[in-house]
Amino acid sequence: MTAMLIVEDDTTIRVTLGKFLARLGYTVDVAEDAAGALRQARSRRYRLILLDLHLPDGNGLDLIGKFRELDEDTLVVIMTAFPEVRTAVATLKAGAYDYIIKPFDLEDVRELVGRAVETSRLRHEVAWRRAQSSVCEVEGVGGESQAWQRLTEVTRKIAGAEHVPVLICGESGCGKERVARTIHCGSPRAAGPWVTINCSALPENLLESEMFGYEKGAFTDARQLKRGLLELADGGTLFLDEIGDLALTLQPKLLRVLETQTFRRLGGNREISVDVRFVAATHRNLPEMVKNGQFREDLYYRLNVGAIDVPPLRARREDILPLARHFLAEAARAVGSPSLTLAPALEPMLENYAWPGNIRELRNVLERAAILCIESSVTSVQLPHEIVGRAVPVVSPEEPDQSVVDLGEMERRYIQRVLDSVSGNKTRAAELLGITRLTLRNKLKHHDLDDNPAIS
Repeated sequence: MTAMLIVEDDTTIRVTLGKFLARLGYTVDVAEDAAGALRQARSRRYRLILLDLHLPDGNGLDLIGKFRELDEDTLVVIMTAFPEVRTAVATLKAGAYDYIIKPFDLEDVRELVGRAVETSRLRHEVAWRRAQSSVCEVEGVGGESQAWQRLTEVTRKIAGAEHVPVLICGESGCGKERVARTIHCGSPRAAGPWVTINCSALPENLLESEMFGYEKGAFTDARQLKRGLLELADGGTLFLDEIGDLALTLQPKLLRVLETQTFRRLGGNREISVDVRFVAATHRNLPEMVKNGQFREDLYYRLNVGAIDVPPLRARREDILPLARHFLAEAARAVGSPSLTLAPALEPMLENYAWPGNIRELRNVLERAAILCIESSVTSVQLPHEIVGRAVPVVSPEEPDQSVVDLGEMERRYIQRVLDSVSGNKTRAAELLGITRLTLRNKLKHHDLDDNPAIS
């Protein structure tokens, strides 16, 4: 329900306006002076504040900036008995949404308040749509195996239960975030914000301020109010990646939010309510961590209501080649070679490899291959040694391959292609080729490539 604050020292206006807006379905609080208004605004979020221009202890224009510091999304409408042009100009310059002249007709108030509330809603909607415009453009490939089809069905069912927390478990790189996005995009919250935070990427103090936000003055560098990711996820989904790395000191705070959907910013004393679905993911063994006292048991069971286990790529080998072709097509477009294909001899190599890095490793291998590929097909030359193993391509002397070129020429083309892909950066090229920068420099001289001004 939309909360509003009326700041007016005239008792009759304050009471009448409050009752009228309450009958319209709004939650209404009142204050009779500036000090009381600031106390109220510090304890609660308001979508709209109706503010008298002249108060016993201050000027309404001076309060607008203070309200905006507490919550930049709050709209302020000034109420004044002085219908002067300069008053209107000063009001709007100070950051007010609009103003209304006293005495006013209640129907005019209804129209103005309705317009302000709709403006606030649209601003919020535009902000998260702009930030999350591509969230639900999930890749159109996942897998053809029975294991992936079972996972897809479980994900679809859990997605529809929009208030159920979800815990996604699986090895690193197996596609847990993709499953999490699918849950969000397949739920009634798909039109709401998708916010993600990696619990292992930030130190404990920064993670807490990112998640909960902070009030101005909460600590030395807190020069202005900061809304946390919990607030930004209101009405949508908060994805907690690597939840197993969340500090023990933060776990009870997260548990409280899960149970009450309320929290306080750092340095704040007001309860902020949100409507957020929590989806968490981890590659760790949480039951074992619970047993060892490294993860709270109550938090584990609260998150594990919707449990999803994502199988590793080696457990669904039927998906390897379709995924490989998809990633190669993406990478080829990126490097300007849209016709790249997989050589037939590569297929059993890809299918028989264990893929310890799962889908992430497969994608990286195909992206690297697309960069290094000289001809129209990716061959074993472009694959890492651990995948190729002892396999050696054979050319029959009776039926020579007309595409075969001199080995030195092949190396020269290969190096040139790599250099072109990294804009001539020798250090990066050496990394991709798996050789030292000194070795690369010697090869460049040998192939008369070192005079190219594009190479640095």
